[in-house]
Amino acid sequence: MKSLKLSNILVALALGLGAAAGYANAEVLTFDSLTRFGFYGNGETLLGSMSADGQSLSYQEAGFLVTLTTPNAPAGAAHIGDGTYEPQTFNWHDGLENAANSFVTLTRVGGGLFNLISFDYYTDASALSADGKQVGVLRDWGTWDTRLNGISELRLGSGAFNQLDNINVANASAVPEPGPLALLMSGLAVVVAARRRRR
Repeated sequence: MKSLKLSNILVALALGLGAAAGYANAEVLTFDSLTRFGFYGNGETLLGSMSADGQSLSYQEAGFLVTLTTPNAPAGAAHIGDGTYEPQTFNWHDGLENAANSFVTLTRVGGGLFNLISFDYYTDASALSADGKQVGVLRDWGTWDTRLNGISELRLGSGAFNQLDNINVANASAVPEPGPLALLMSGLAVVVAARRRRR
């Protein structure tokens, strides 16, 4: 009876650890290539990972696109790097050259679903939506860590100043990757179950 309870506990623990483990093929968008003090776009130099198209400016990293769209600004005026003036982050002002009602989207290059695991932010007020449905409002600074699975677009409305960093994402086809402890516990559960059968 004791060995049965022990094996049940070990199996449950292994399954729980496996479910809590991180995703295989997860990526973190760090924006480490955005090193300039000053802004990119609006006539200023763009990196090879960036492109401008009319009223938008896109940045590509690890198979994902972060795009600033400025619907009320003149064509070609969209720019990043002046929201908080902090290098190695994706930051922007709403207003001035970007004009009002700018917004940022996160999508996979070429489209497709992805899982949003977490990201760091700094903003005075930013509405957060996933596939057109509002899921929160960001204020001040912090980390969004409410997982959103199987989405095709994350959208952030703009406050006066905005900053994103360390966006942790994974392709939606990625499955949870068991960590070493979960694998160890799974193996231990098998050993205990085999030992019980021998008795």
